Amino acid sequence: SLWGAIGILNCGVLFVSALIGEIAAKMQVRKMGKIMKASKVVLVLNGRYAGRKAVVVKTFDEGTAEKQYGHALIAGIDRYPRKVHKRMSKTKFNKRSKIKPFLKVINYNHLMPTRYNAPEVLPEVKVGPKDLKDPMKKKKYRFQFRVKFEERYKSGKNQWLFEKLRF
Repeated sequence: SLWGAIGILNCGVLFVSALIGEIAAKMQVRKMGKIMKASKVVLVLNGRYAGRKAVVVKTFDEGTAEKQYGHALIAGIDRYPRKVHKRMSKTKFNKRSKIKPFLKVINYNHLMPTRYNAPEVLPEVKVGPKDLKDPMKKKKYRFQFRVKFEERYKSGKNQWLFEKLRF
């Protein structure tokens, strides 16, 4: 009869939905991997430092009370080192190897991640966005990053990071 057929269909639907529920429970839920991580080399796309290379120091994926969007604290290179060669004197080499860094909190939309990482560039001291509001602390941290950047440049590693981006 008709009601019997409907009852059988309902049982079938219940069985299938229970089966799907069990399968979903057994499967692991996959999450998207994070691209913006500390020590990731990025390119700044907008603003005063557009076209500059930088390293992510700290990320804020969910945002904060002041900035309710994903953003990151970055340390970048404002003035790149000039070309050097073997024949230069040591003083000239040191003068041309100077780097001017910058520290900035910037929206993820204005950053383009690259395939490179530079964990050696980050100092051991933890820097936060609140530290950038105090001019003396900012100057101190900028100097620490300058020392790290110059050290890394002179070691000859991550050469791409220390070359001006041509665009």
